[in-house]
Amino acid sequence: AAYGLPGRDIVVQQQATTLRTLGTETTQIEAATKRQQAMLEIIRQTTDNAQAQAIVANMLKQNNGAIDNATAQSSAAEMTSPRYRYFLAFNPLEKLSAVTCPVLLLNGTSDLTINADANLSVLSKGLSKNKAVVAKKLAGVNHLFQPDPSKWPILNGQPQPNFSPEAEDIIREWILAQAKK
Repeated sequence: AAYGLPGRDIVVQQQATTLRTLGTETTQIEAATKRQQAMLEIIRQTTDNAQAQAIVANMLKQNNGAIDNATAQSSAAEMTSPRYRYFLAFNPLEKLSAVTCPVLLLNGTSDLTINADANLSVLSKGLSKNKAVVAKKLAGVNHLFQPDPSKWPILNGQPQPNFSPEAEDIIREWILAQAKK
């Protein structure tokens, strides 16, 4: 369930998916996406962390009246941390052409973290020079490779999440095929 888009695109996509899942109206999702993109652009352009944190904290409070100062400051500090800045700026496509080992790309259609269609196409394009790439989209599988809850085994009368048997089979077959080469 790897991502192929730049981190900033993933963050915006995740927010839109979450809002859609919550039943938010399209116009509200579009407005939230624009606010998120503006905030990420501030983070990208403002290299002074104290200044970036102040602007982002203010934007967070404007976007959510229920957020208190401490929470806004804490969130702004995380969003301007070196780790998060690196994630936002990282573009996997810039590195994929150097990958020459066999690759198995798996994404689930029920993944709310990474959009299967967008990421599989971008990753496949980035790895197009690599002839040892297998890409598969797994119907009903989430980001943790769990099948639809209706397919979970029942233990002690309760459904228990499990790793998708379909994903297990694909991974096993792919490993065996690689071992034969």
